[in-house]
Amino acid sequence: MSATRRGSANSNSSSPADDGERMTAGRGSERRSPHRPKFSKGWRKTIEHERAPTESEVADESDHVDIWAAQPEALLRAHSCLKLLTDEDWFSLQQIHDAGIRQSATAARILLRLGLAKSVDRKVAPSDWRFERSEHGKPTVSKGLPPIHFSVAHVDEISIVAVSRRLGIGVDVESIDQDVSESVMVGFYHAEEQDSVRDLQPRQKVRELLRFWTLKEAYTKMIGVGHSLDFDTIKFVLDPLALASEVGGAHMKRPTRFESLYIPVGHGLYHVSLAIEQPQQCAASTEVQIISLANPKGIGHRARTRGIA
Repeated sequence: MSATRRGSANSNSSSPADDGERMTAGRGSERRSPHRPKFSKGWRKTIEHERAPTESEVADESDHVDIWAAQPEALLRAHSCLKLLTDEDWFSLQQIHDAGIRQSATAARILLRLGLAKSVDRKVAPSDWRFERSEHGKPTVSKGLPPIHFSVAHVDEISIVAVSRRLGIGVDVESIDQDVSESVMVGFYHAEEQDSVRDLQPRQKVRELLRFWTLKEAYTKMIGVGHSLDFDTIKFVLDPLALASEVGGAHMKRPTRFESLYIPVGHGLYHVSLAIEQPQQCAASTEVQIISLANPKGIGHRARTRGIA
């Protein structure tokens, strides 16, 4: 749990692999290097929208959500990646005293810059993106740049970035190999969530509680309120997966779908939750895809999904 609070199928070669070669686009070319990062497209899912377009509506082309994933140590071995980071990035990262957290945050910032650049077909170079915060502290792309939506999460062994051109999103990740104390259950889980896992075996209980946690983190990141919304007032049900909270406010009127999946990293397993705000205009569908750093000993190319609701 504390790790989250620190940071806030078809496989083929992906064009992001070339980003390692084009990192300094607009600032001079970099010679090809065998150490540049290579990414591959992995798990993919098409979400068909429940509401079909009316006669007066024309379905847009599919919306896209890319989930970028990398093992920090493996990504940072590609030293050319570090050239993507700005002075502002380095200043912010130097404020993180824990070396493991700083490393995963550095990898996440690199993934973010690569993901944003890919989303606009590299019309804005990775190193040219700038960021600001909303009134409630949500990180956003600075004014004057394409208004791409993004969300970032990282723990010591994996960095995750979700990017979408049109859809509001939130993402979170946690290792399933940790404990959840009774005090944490009381402080951060809805009473009915606690009841729903009470009779489970210990390891299964922890896994489901962590799933609740990542869903709440992803949701509050998407709506831009973070931990200012008490987690024990947010209620999820897992079968079928849905937000079933009595919390009021305008943000609750935003239709949201959730994706819940596991990603293997080395010998560990990490739970990732994704919150996707549904557009008012009716798109044909939403394509969700993982783009991961190609590393035989790092992130696996298969993700096990837990479903959309």
